[in-house]
This record gives sequence, C-alpha cells and structure tokens, in this order.
Amino acid sequence: MVFKKKTMLQWGSLWLPVLIQMSLIFYFSAQPKGSPVLESFPAPPGLGHLVGYAILGILLYRAFNGGIRGWSLAAGWKSFLVGLLYAVSDEIHQLYVPGREASLHDVGIDAAGVLMALLLVWLREKVSN
Repeated sequence: MVFKKKTMLQWGSLWLPVLIQMSLIFYFSAQPKGSPVLESFPAPPGLGHLVGYAILGILLYRAFNGGIRGWSLAAGWKSFLVGLLYAVSDEIHQLYVPGREASLHDVGIDAAGVLMALLLVWLREKVSN
C-alpha cells in the first residue's frame, strides 16, 4: 500500500497522540505494586484512571472524526468502544504484572473517563453552534 506524504502526515497528526496516550497508560499499568512511579503519583488511583482515559477519549474522538469540528455520533461510538476495549486489555495486562490484578471496577472508571470526555466534546460542539 502506497501512502502520499500528506496523508501520512495527516494520519500521524491524528493517531500519534492516541498511540502516545495508550503508551503512557500501558507504562503506568506495567509498574509493579509498590513501584516508586506509582507511589509518587500525586493523585488517587481512581482519578488517574479517570483522567488518563478521558484524555484518551478526546484523542480517539479527534482521530476518528478526522480532526474536523462538529459532533459525529459514529466517531463518538468508535471512540467509546476502542477506549473500552483498551481498558479491558489493560486490566488483562495487569494480571501479568507482579502485585497487580485485573479489576472490573477500574474498567468502569476508565469507561466513565471516556464517556465524560465525549460528553465534554458534545457539549463544546453544541454550545459553539
């Protein structure tokens, strides 16, 4: 498959931030229990999940919507589903990290973060129109 430079640049500007955020989430979830990285994190664990996945939700929406302003229900659904699937995969990943475990509670917090972000995007678009 051959890509034009402009298309690759557009793809990169939309999806690279998503991949970076997913990598940050993966990095934090790969830390064993009691890790200095986790212990020095200044927010309660639930807040870290909520904010991390809210950022992911916004970035996913931006990428799925092609960076275009305006609300797209299709981009919203895709963003939610990918965010939810990533949350589930992240919890499965934690099963293999020393001292960590999978938690449906955390998946719920992660999903709430994505939904909160999508709600904020929807409200922003509704107010600006």
